[in-house]
Amino acid sequence: MDKIYIELLQKDSLIDEAKLSRLRQYKYIQIIDSSKKDVNTLKTHINALEDDYYNLMQVTEKKQNKIIKQRKIGLIMLGVIILQALL
Repeated sequence: MDKIYIELLQKDSLIDEAKLSRLRQYKYIQIIDSSKKDVNTLKTHINALEDDYYNLMQVTEKKQNKIIKQRKIGLIMLGVIILQALL
């Protein structure tokens, strides 16, 4: 009788451990899913930031080209003014 009682207790203990193990696995799965969602969100933000960076670089390049053109024009005009003053 004692052996049967001990075996029943062990069986109950194993069942409880199995339940706890399933709960742990479920929590781990939830954490992994949450992490995947966070990673996907961060990837989306990175892509948006890359697009913004690319657009800003294009605007900056256009402004730099415009400044270079204006400097060239200014130097040419200065040269013309100096030539006119000398002649």
